[in-house]
Amino acid sequence: MHCSFTMSSGPGHVDNGAAPDMAGPMSMDEAVWHVVHDYEGGLDEVARHLGIPSGTLQHKVNRNNKTHYLRPEELLAAMLFTGNAHALHAMAAALGFVCTRATPDQAGGDPVEAVMRLEVAQADFIRALADAVLAGDGQVTRNQVRRAEAMGQELIASVGHAVAMLRGRMRPAPAATY
Repeated sequence: MHCSFTMSSGPGHVDNGAAPDMAGPMSMDEAVWHVVHDYEGGLDEVARHLGIPSGTLQHKVNRNNKTHYLRPEELLAAMLFTGNAHALHAMAAALGFVCTRATPDQAGGDPVEAVMRLEVAQADFIRALADAVLAGDGQVTRNQVRRAEAMGQELIASVGHAVAMLRGRMRPAPAATY
């Protein structure tokens, strides 16, 4: 089985650009700004979706404004609408965590299928690492890193699915006798 995907070619998704698309941990102010301003439809469309005036949204995401903020519900709605999770990643990084996109289980509870998918994900991850390390002059590109990260995330999800399959096949605990 072979898996492929395409990354959008938005700002920062260039192989030789000066800044990565999501450089290390961002500050919360910067991440919230990007959630709104990186959206193709623009700030006005995000504001319309949130049901607040554009000027108010501009003030709420202005990195220099310390009096106006997006409420948590507004921030979540903005991230869901724009598909941009920078603020989620910034929060996780500040707390010492990383976020992984949840992918649905494709094995349907079949243990052979779950193990096969786990092995395929592991092979895809190793292939992404090897392709990056063995290609070129020893330097890796941003695209190669993004591919390895994506394959790593799929591997993590596959591990979760395999463990969930085991959990689903667990026999019930014996009844307590007193």
